[in-house]
Amino acid sequence: MERTSGYYVTKGFHILINGLAALFFLCCLAYAGYALWDNWVVLHEPEEMRNKLIKYKPSDVDSLEYSFQQFTIKNPDVCAWITIDQTNIDYPVVQGRDNYEYLDKNVFGEASASGSIFLDYQNSRDFTDFYSILMGHHMQGGQMFADIDKFIDEKFFSENHTGTLYLPDKILNLEITAFLSADAYDNYLYRTDWTSEQSRRELISHITQCSIHQREHPLIETDRILALSTCASGATNARYLLICRVTGERNIME
Repeated sequence: MERTSGYYVTKGFHILINGLAALFFLCCLAYAGYALWDNWVVLHEPEEMRNKLIKYKPSDVDSLEYSFQQFTIKNPDVCAWITIDQTNIDYPVVQGRDNYEYLDKNVFGEASASGSIFLDYQNSRDFTDFYSILMGHHMQGGQMFADIDKFIDEKFFSENHTGTLYLPDKILNLEITAFLSADAYDNYLYRTDWTSEQSRRELISHITQCSIHQREHPLIETDRILALSTCASGATNARYLLICRVTGERNIME
């Protein structure tokens, strides 16, 4: 049977379509593989990093100097270690040149989707400010600052109220005083300059207004306050904050 030019055009068209379909399938397969890998990294990277870092965590006043020496050899931006009891919050703290530097870098300065727990760049790294702010990503599996969510539950909040902040020369005991829901552009909660008693009273009043849960004993102007902030589900700019006050201090020379 004689084959016309139309036959070859049709056959070529089918080959082209099949080739494009195969290419599309391979692209989908590659994307699915990447998505699985990316999800695995997002889920497991923070846990693997914490397991790597935990050996550097100070255990008491006597171990502070050695622990922070090991950290600062690797990265001088490490300034503290934060632990909130009965949660997975148990990480070193860094302070960058701005509040963007450690959004996608781990404590060793390497690229990381989970970033680091970091102190607001405007705060004093010795935590002597009236109000200091720590920020961290809300990662899957309760990693980084995701466990702040646990304090949404009133029973969990009422039963768990302690934490510890380790510094190179001292240990600060923390009491969790409030759990807040707020906006990322809140003019009070994301400021660090609270010098006058009047401005401090205004901040404390604002914390009370934003509180979902709070303790009986209110914050006062002479407290040292530490806020832990992370993203909240529901809105792009929604944030959850855990408010702590310093209740005790143990110095390395004692």
